Amino acid sequence: MKRVLIVFGIIVISLELTLYFFWYKELEFMKFFVLLGLCHLANTAIIFGILTETLPKKKRKLIVNLSIGIGISFFLILYFNASRVLNWIDKDGILTNGSIIKKKYGAKTSPYVITEFNYKGVNYESQLTISDSREFEKIKLGDSVLIKFVKEYPNMNRTEKQLK
Repeated sequence: MKRVLIVFGIIVISLELTLYFFWYKELEFMKFFVLLGLCHLANTAIIFGILTETLPKKKRKLIVNLSIGIGISFFLILYFNASRVLNWIDKDGILTNGSIIKKKYGAKTSPYVITEFNYKGVNYESQLTISDSREFEKIKLGDSVLIKFVKEYPNMNRTEKQLK
């Protein structure tokens, strides 16, 4: 079993290195970090399996606690990267006009609109949540919105507000 776990570990680490070196520019920013986090979780599970087989039963509680800590750190990494993205948009973002292409009602969320903007001949989408349902009803498809995005990664964007 230990050999199988080591082989899986090598496969996951090689996938992680591929993500770092080749797919970083190809994937959207958050997709990259989610995949990277999943690789970290897989490595944690593999290390947990190897250590469970090799260490005595007294030390297994330590391994469980370490695994839980590493799992929690995965969610902290995602949170801090999302915050970093928002700060990057605030600091270096470019403003542009876009238009509303869809109106949606979320099942457990406020209604929102999907917006679209064009940058260098490519269309990108964004979302804007509208908390007031009366204001949401007044919105029409094709209305203008203000969108802020990072020029290096236009997929990293945020719809700021609807233009009147």
